[in-house]
Amino acid sequence: MSRWTPKQTGFMKEALRLARQGWGLVSPNPLVGAVVVKNNRLIARGWHQGPGQPHAEVVAIKEAGKKAQGAELYVNLEPCAHYGRTGPCTEAIAEAGIRKVYYSIDDPNPEAKGGAAYLAERGLEIDKGLLAAEAWELNQFFLKWTKTGLPFVILKTAASLDGKISTRLGDSRWITDKAARNFGHIIRAGIDGILIGRNTAFKDDPELSARPWGRRKMHRQPWRIVLDPLLRLPETLKLFNPDFGGHTVVACLAEASSGTAENLKNMGHDVWPIAKTATGLISLKDLLVKLGQEKIQSVLIEPGATLAYSALVEEPVVDLVHIFMAPIFIGGGDAPSMVGGSGLESLAQVQGAQILKIGRKGPDIHLMVRPTGGFSPDFSEE
Repeated sequence: MSRWTPKQTGFMKEALRLARQGWGLVSPNPLVGAVVVKNNRLIARGWHQGPGQPHAEVVAIKEAGKKAQGAELYVNLEPCAHYGRTGPCTEAIAEAGIRKVYYSIDDPNPEAKGGAAYLAERGLEIDKGLLAAEAWELNQFFLKWTKTGLPFVILKTAASLDGKISTRLGDSRWITDKAARNFGHIIRAGIDGILIGRNTAFKDDPELSARPWGRRKMHRQPWRIVLDPLLRLPETLKLFNPDFGGHTVVACLAEASSGTAENLKNMGHDVWPIAKTATGLISLKDLLVKLGQEKIQSVLIEPGATLAYSALVEEPVVDLVHIFMAPIFIGGGDAPSMVGGSGLESLAQVQGAQILKIGRKGPDIHLMVRPTGGFSPDFSEE
């Protein structure tokens, strides 16, 4: 039985709803929402709208004004206790006269953590853990990057019921319905980088842009990251066009053409030589280390069969998988499947996975899966 009442749970749900409004706006900061409650009635709301902007707690307290005296504060992440681009939320909370703070999970940032202890020392009542699982899921990008220095990796793929991602002649547009594609753009809007392989870039010539609500201008576009081992992609591709916004990174091998690398750099793109795996593929693990150093907290992989093999089997780096399966059959031994590569020799080598959700997007089946070894919640220290 929960120690929290339905009313208290409802207040934290509202804080989480507010936090989600920052999707795609706040990175590298976490998604945070807050509400002020007095006499069991919600009196003020706030959410963090982006780096340099006031934090959610401060926004809510400012809206509450003098009514904050003796009130309760609900926030999905531990209030910060440090000076960054804004002042510490803990000082604003204490000065406003808040008497009790409910928060979901601790802030893992070593510079910002300790807010709960600060407030407790000043006589405020602290209650931690309300809707902790939901709060963890909301900020899993921020949490993984802060704890490990690596981006949270999502892999999204679409296939027929028999697991084919295109026909034998390469026809793949569109296997899934518009609802599934729109969901993909919503993911794109909230992540820091989109990663594709050379074959996908050459065959589809994608923009790699986020368009979740039509073609309106986004707050910012995710980085475009393409694997091009020997730098043989045409420089006329859309992902090299600065008009689409965002930033392009080309990952290659050390033996790639230095002349082509210079041309791409002169066009304003980054070219990163990355180590190779035993099979000669670009090492995704090494690439993710480099992206993490650049404060990229999340990466969406939209793979062909080879890249899916690299990310899921050869070098398992994926934390979450979205699989959309259309109610069609394609068939054919030469038609590519979701995961290619040389494959495993024994089932003893298989990496397991946990199915988190089975649902629908339009007519398509939507599977959400967490591979074994992917970043997952651990509340043992909470």
